[in-house]
Amino acid sequence: MALNSNKTRIALISLVVLAITVAHSFGIRSRGGYLHHLYHACFFLPLMLAGFWFGLKGALATSLSITLLNLPEVITHFEKFSPIEFDYMLQMGIYNVVAVCLGMLRDRERREQKRALEAGRLAAIGKAISCVAHDMKTPLIAIGGFGQLLMKHFETGDPRLEKLEIIVKETRRLEMMVREMLDFSRPLELHRSEEDMCLLVRESLEVVNEAATAKRVIVFSTPANPPRISVDPLRIKQVLINLMINAVEASPEGEIVTVATYKQGRNLVIDVSDKGDGIPDGKAEEIFSPFYTTKKDGTGLGLTIARKIVEAHEGRLELLQNSGKGLIVRVILPIGRRS
Repeated sequence: MALNSNKTRIALISLVVLAITVAHSFGIRSRGGYLHHLYHACFFLPLMLAGFWFGLKGALATSLSITLLNLPEVITHFEKFSPIEFDYMLQMGIYNVVAVCLGMLRDRERREQKRALEAGRLAAIGKAISCVAHDMKTPLIAIGGFGQLLMKHFETGDPRLEKLEIIVKETRRLEMMVREMLDFSRPLELHRSEEDMCLLVRESLEVVNEAATAKRVIVFSTPANPPRISVDPLRIKQVLINLMINAVEASPEGEIVTVATYKQGRNLVIDVSDKGDGIPDGKAEEIFSPFYTTKKDGTGLGLTIARKIVEAHEGRLELLQNSGKGLIVRVILPIGRRS
């Protein structure tokens, strides 16, 4: 019997539960004897198997099945609330409590194993990326620098100048990709200071304004007066610029991208809202995966790095569906953190 098959495991658990129930119902005539307690203890075997194999859902399904299978015997023999009836009810309650505890522990263990595997995978990817990025960085700087020097030797309108401009432009794009890869592979080092978040938002808007104008998208920041907050200004601007550019690229022409900054409890919240197509169901977590991208010239590291920066600030990055259309990317930062 192949125990690695879920169907086989379910059949085995069901068979054990039914066998114990039948043996208990027809093999014992006296309630409260030693064998009675022995059979009740045997029900913990399928409970443990279900919890180990299927987690909380499997353990609860098994405990409820055991409870339902034993319920007719309780009802049939129930005349008055005696110690035996109390023992039956207590035992069924214990089954469900044990199922919840086992299932939750197993689910938590699986999550921790998954996180450990993911961390190991990302560490290996980061190490490989770091080596590649370092090897690419120096020749790209040389190509870009020599390209700019050559451009000075040609007059405006020269076809060779246009080709050099393409070389310099593409070199800058590759340099940006290399910076993203290095940001992903390196541990973050924050240089905190007390900052006015509205000022950081305005400075980020100025950087994004050119891309928004080219696509005829309006980027609008709602007025606010939030408290000053301890952050690394360069890193937070990197997050905001990335989110704003994503919102501009996702929005159709003529739409509005809104950036709202406000205080919520002990947190400072920044919402970047677009009017794009949003994200498909089940893809919310996937878009934070390294190298996941829908862009032709993207690295798929922008949101991964943005979340890494926000989490380094002890905050979190959330995705919410915009009312009606589009997506809201929410940055939540704690206010109480000191420089």
